[in-house]
Amino acid sequence: MITQLIERGGDLSERAQVCVIGSGGGGAVVAAEIASAGHDVVVLEQGHYWTKANFTQREDQMLPRLFEEAGMRQTSDGAIQILQGRNIGGSTVHNLCYSFRTPDPILAMWREEHALPDLTPEALRPSFERVEKNLKVKQILEQQVNALNRRIRAGAEKLGYSGLVTKHNREGCIESGYCILGCSYDAKQSMLVTYVPRADAAGARIYANARSDRIEIGPGRTKTVTGSVVDQSGRAMGRVTVEAPIVVLAAGAINSPDLWLRSGLPNPHGEVGRNLHLHPSAMVAGFFDEPIDAYRGIPQSYYVDEFIDLDRDPRSGYVLMPIAGFPVLTAASLPGFGREHARQMRDFAKLGGLLVLLHDRSAGRVEPGSSPGRPKITYTLEPDDRRLLAEGLLHSSEVLFAGGAERCLVPFTPDALVLRSGDDLNTITKRGVREGEIVLNSTHPQSTLRMGGDPKRSVVGAFGESHEVPGLFVADMSVFPTSLGAPPQITTAALADRTAHHVLDRWTELAG
Repeated sequence: MITQLIERGGDLSERAQVCVIGSGGGGAVVAAEIASAGHDVVVLEQGHYWTKANFTQREDQMLPRLFEEAGMRQTSDGAIQILQGRNIGGSTVHNLCYSFRTPDPILAMWREEHALPDLTPEALRPSFERVEKNLKVKQILEQQVNALNRRIRAGAEKLGYSGLVTKHNREGCIESGYCILGCSYDAKQSMLVTYVPRADAAGARIYANARSDRIEIGPGRTKTVTGSVVDQSGRAMGRVTVEAPIVVLAAGAINSPDLWLRSGLPNPHGEVGRNLHLHPSAMVAGFFDEPIDAYRGIPQSYYVDEFIDLDRDPRSGYVLMPIAGFPVLTAASLPGFGREHARQMRDFAKLGGLLVLLHDRSAGRVEPGSSPGRPKITYTLEPDDRRLLAEGLLHSSEVLFAGGAERCLVPFTPDALVLRSGDDLNTITKRGVREGEIVLNSTHPQSTLRMGGDPKRSVVGAFGESHEVPGLFVADMSVFPTSLGAPPQITTAALADRTAHHVLDRWTELAG
């Protein structure tokens, strides 16, 4: 049963065998797998329960509904905007459906450098296969590649750059293009329409508007999650208490360490909240000679991987990904004011972007902030990562021009850089990337409760269980030992599936 607590009113007091905190790409998988095995599961989600009937395709309505801090969550210096989901289904409700397995070189690095010898492609294959089946992962068809992605592919191929049409998790997609605002047609196979209904059908009790504020460790196996019934603004309207011997923390790589630290859970080596990777991204806007209506169709279907070679260097590189926004997000991303900004927006139909997504070595930190759910996030790019982002902006411009763009705009502020075909693109790298001088975004925070075999260098073990607290698990992107270097949806879900089946294998020991 899915209950919206702000509509029901009152406090919530429950006992269960498993309490899952978060209903996104990890939490929903754990809840569904354990509930389907016949066990008693409670899921706490701080966000609301929105369905396709609520997805209005309006930015002003959907950004506050679907995103943490209405899409305005930022690092403490305001330099990087972090987009994270805050609703039943989590970030899978707004993501753009790239579906990649964990790259083999990344798994090899995790095995060799983080004491995780069993984390092999063969060991993960059953989890990958279950997840991909449940999410209906499939190849994007040639006829589904939209105008912007075709232009970018043409540019990459003209330059001899490696790229591919990817897999995705959509079923019956009508190609409306509103993916980031929630799918009004339930074609996107997010957790909202896959694992959450499966958990519900298996008897899990799923509570929306239930923010977890503290995890308390009692005698024996006892654990108590306490928190608040909250509205969309985070205003407390009641109390939440759930007792369970097994707690699975899956609130995301920002909120999970925040909750851990607020709870005073063991952190003997200071690893909790450290090692934050963001996959920071920057964009180049290309203006073409004719309308391409980049916002129509599947937003991301092509993927330029020329500039990342994980076999050679599993720690560094970047990929280029098409990006298109709606009017408000586009206007906010383009620099300038007045007539110049208005002129850019008049060419909205001719505009398409190319995003540089960095496989970052830079590492930040999450610490408790002024109130629950509002953590302090610090992150500074290292010089090599700045250089790679600037290089990526140069190559993005190069690809856009090769694909037919008449001019490219690099959104430096102040003084955006406007380039035309034939201009010296080295101007971009000379300008460089510095926080506060160009729009930077993140949709993939990770690694703040990382897994590993050495308790001095990690927070959880190979199956996501705390080194210090038996029966406390983590099942979200927090557990990645390093930056993933690829879209994380399938890795998150597969590791969560692996954790869930590990819990089931040890059920008598963990649940009593």
